[in-house]
Order: sequence, then C-alpha cells, then structure tokens
Amino acid sequence: MASLSKTERALRGPGVFEITLGVLLSISLGVVLASVYLIFKPVETVKELPKEPVIGAVYYVQGSADANKARQWQRKRQMLSEGVTADISFSEEELNAWIASVVPQADTAKPKPGPAAKPDDKAAAPAAAGPLVVVDRPNFRIRDNVLQVALPTTINALGFSLPLVLQARGHFGKNAVGFEFVEDQLYFGSFPAHRVPGLKNLIVARLLAAQDIPGDLRTAWGKLTLVAVEGNTLRLSLP
Repeated sequence: MASLSKTERALRGPGVFEITLGVLLSISLGVVLASVYLIFKPVETVKELPKEPVIGAVYYVQGSADANKARQWQRKRQMLSEGVTADISFSEEELNAWIASVVPQADTAKPKPGPAAKPDDKAAAPAAAGPLVVVDRPNFRIRDNVLQVALPTTINALGFSLPLVLQARGHFGKNAVGFEFVEDQLYFGSFPAHRVPGLKNLIVARLLAAQDIPGDLRTAWGKLTLVAVEGNTLRLSLP
C-alpha cells in the first residue's frame, strides 16, 4: 500500500503507534519529575518519630553520639580486629564514636567568594569554587531490632545549598560470602528508592565501593559467626 499523504494523515489523525509513544513519553516525564521533586523534598528532622505520622512525610531521627556512653568502643574494636573468641555488642553511641574517629566532619558551608578586585587589576580574582556534592559523616541509629544508617549530603548548585539525607533501615542476613546488610527501606531524600526494582541494590553497591574499610576489619568480618541487630544494639560473635 502506498504511504499516506500528509493530507490523509491529518484527516485520519495520529496512528496507534504515535498515540502509544506519546503516552509512554508523558508517563516517563511525569515519573522523572515526580522523582526529582521527592528527592529534593525536605525531610522532617525530629528527635523522636511522631505517634501519628503525617501522610507523605519522611522523617529522619539522628542517632545518639553521647561520648559518655561510648567509652568502650576502642576496646571492642581491638577485640574484633584481634579475632579472639568473643561476643561483642555495639551501641549506636559506640558506632558513631567509631565512625567519628575515621571520617572527619564535612564542611557544608557555602564557598566564600575570592578577594575583591582592585581598580588596577586587569581581571577580577575568580570566586572559590566549592564541591558540587558534599557528603557528611555517616550516622547510626539502632531501635527495635532495626539498624538505620544515614548519610547527610549537601548539593551546592546555582548559588544554593540543598540538604539531602540518604537513609537506609534494615537488618543483617547471611549469604554464600558472609553477612550483609539487608535494606528494608532506602530513602534518597523523600524518594522511596526501595520501591523501584534494582535501584536499591545499585545505590548501596556504589556506596559500599566508595568506602575504605581497613584490612583487619575486613578479615574479622569474614570470621564472624553471628551478626544481628538485637533491641538497641548490634551484636557480633567471633568463634
């Protein structure tokens, strides 16, 4: 059959293919815009979760970093790295003290402008450029058999600083290699990444690949016979 002329196509209107393609493109664009909106939608930072949460709101409760409750973390880490038979329990305060000794506090302040140009300067001094993404120190919280790992982040773009919080909540499971953290929930800002098939594993894999874990702790982790979140503590057992 000869191809339709422009006049005939205009009279008949768009075909099934054009309509289907237009619908798919509209849905895809809507999903992308909705995802971006949720990512940058502010997370409610609270001290405790409300008894009646607001529908659609995502909350972030920061784990405690009380130094008075974390005095034994160095001894417990030593026992873990030595690989001696032991049953060790870490509180969230001890985990946060441990990570604070390894990861410095990020400077999320906006970059300061460079020095003002003098009248006789041929060109003004460029403003100091800050990083686009600033990742702060991880934070741990343990409640009711659930471990929460949060990664506060700041996006610096177009003169604005946008705070984001990546937070994962879950438990530990065992596979053929050893114990691994299983994310039951993963939020990037207010966006529920755990509801998108495959996205959760991709994000976690990239984050783990970026971490510099000491060799002695990697070895000790491979020897553990038990890793469990029990109540408000993380329990580790060495044979």
